[in-house]
Amino acid sequence: MRNPARRLIANSGPKLAGRLRSVFFGTSAFAEPSLRALAREHDVALAVSQQDKPAGRGMRLTPTPVKTAALEIGVPVITPARLDADTVGQVLALQPDVLVCVAYGKILPAALLTGPRMAALNIHPSALPRYRGATPMQAALLAGDETTAISIIWMSERMDAGDIAMQVPVKIGADDDFGALHDRLAQESAGLLIEALGSLANNALPRLPQDDAQATYTKPTAKSDLELRFDQSALELARRVRAYSPKPGAWMPYAGGRVKVLDARPDGEAIEGQPGSVRLANDGGALVATAQGALRLLKVVPEGKRPMNGAEFAQSLRP
Repeated sequence: MRNPARRLIANSGPKLAGRLRSVFFGTSAFAEPSLRALAREHDVALAVSQQDKPAGRGMRLTPTPVKTAALEIGVPVITPARLDADTVGQVLALQPDVLVCVAYGKILPAALLTGPRMAALNIHPSALPRYRGATPMQAALLAGDETTAISIIWMSERMDAGDIAMQVPVKIGADDDFGALHDRLAQESAGLLIEALGSLANNALPRLPQDDAQATYTKPTAKSDLELRFDQSALELARRVRAYSPKPGAWMPYAGGRVKVLDARPDGEAIEGQPGSVRLANDGGALVATAQGALRLLKVVPEGKRPMNGAEFAQSLRP
C-alpha cells in the first residue's frame, strides 16, 4: 500500500522542496541505516539519542549505535536524560521540516509533534495496526508469520497509532531468526524513509487512519520469555529460539546449568523420554523431547563454554 490514492490526505503545511531540514530521534542499531540514508539525502540538523550505557565485561560507558553513527558522519548529537521543555525547545528552535523517529526507545512528548510546519514520522517494523509496541519482530517470529511489514506513520500521542503514510510487506524466510530479520528490515526501512520524504516534499504523503479494532500489542522481552518450556510443541519451541537468536538467546536447563539455544528445528525422529530430556539422535545429533515431537539442537552455547553445533554438543550425551 505504498500509495493508497483513495484515502490520500495531503500534508496541510506549505509546499516543501529539495532537501528537507530534519531532526532524527533514534537509539538502537535498527535506526542506524535510516540516519545514514537521511544524512545522505537531506539535511540533519540534529540527532537525539539515549544516554551512554555500561556494556561489555568491563561495563564501560558505551554510546548508542545512533550516537556513534552521528559522530562518524558529522551530525550534531545530544543525549538528554529526559525530553523536557529545554530539549523540546532546542529541537523546535531548529525549525525542522520533519522529525524522524526510529527505535528511539522513549515516547516523544506531544509538544514535539506539533511544531509549526513540521511533519513527524515514525518507522515501525510491523504491519500496523498489528504488533504495536516494543517487540514486533519477535512477535511475528513467535507467531510463525510468513510476512511482516515496514510501516511509516504520522506520529501521534498514542503509541504506534498514527495514520499510515506507507506500508510495504516483507517476507519472513523459513530460516530467518531475529538477527537476520532485524538487519533486513533496518536496511529496507532506510530506503522506504527516503521514498516517503520525497512524497512529503511534494505535499503528497498519504494519511490512512489505522483501524484500532484490529490492533494487537507487544511487550518488552522479559527474562521468563527466554526459557524453553518443553510442555510446548517442538514447533512452538523452534519459533521461540528464532525469535530471540542471536541475542539475548533462549535457553534450556541441562546438567544443573543452562544451555543457550541459538538454532533449533522440529524433527520427525521419534524419541522416548519426558519432555525436556535430551537424547542422541540416530545420525549423531542432539534431540530434545517435547510435548509434541522432538526438537533438534543445531547451535548451542553450554554455560561457560564456546558455541558449538548440535553434533558437537551430542558428544556429551554418549555413554
